[in-house]
Amino acid sequence: MEGKHLLSGAKRLLFGLSIPAAAVLLIIYEAGGGTGMTCPFYRMTGLYCPGCGSGRAVRALLEGRIWASFCCNPLLWLLGPPAMACVLREYLRVLFPSLGWKPLILSQRLVIGAAIIVFAFWFLRNLPGFSFLAPSP
Repeated sequence: MEGKHLLSGAKRLLFGLSIPAAAVLLIIYEAGGGTGMTCPFYRMTGLYCPGCGSGRAVRALLEGRIWASFCCNPLLWLLGPPAMACVLREYLRVLFPSLGWKPLILSQRLVIGAAIIVFAFWFLRNLPGFSFLAPSP
């Protein structure tokens, strides 16, 4: 029975507060001039990982600078919305079991396709001819 895997009322309340609390903390951090963090992969290798520039992209987005956000990490704009939609759907499914939604199951092709996109982006953004994929300062 699927219902036994759902959270109890108190746990569901705490779970329900997790995403709004994280969003508020992010906004407070960024509003206070958050310094961000240096990517450990970049620090060790000098190469950009697929996530490099994501923090700056989110900050630019919160400031309403859409193009600057895109330039910091285009992959975030490509895969971020579908990933956020999946997270939001599962969040709502757990928070409101009365909706009767089944757990989201992603197809193997979709996951492999997304992985190929991530690895291709990772590889290309470190090549001199594709420096436009590198995170903007």
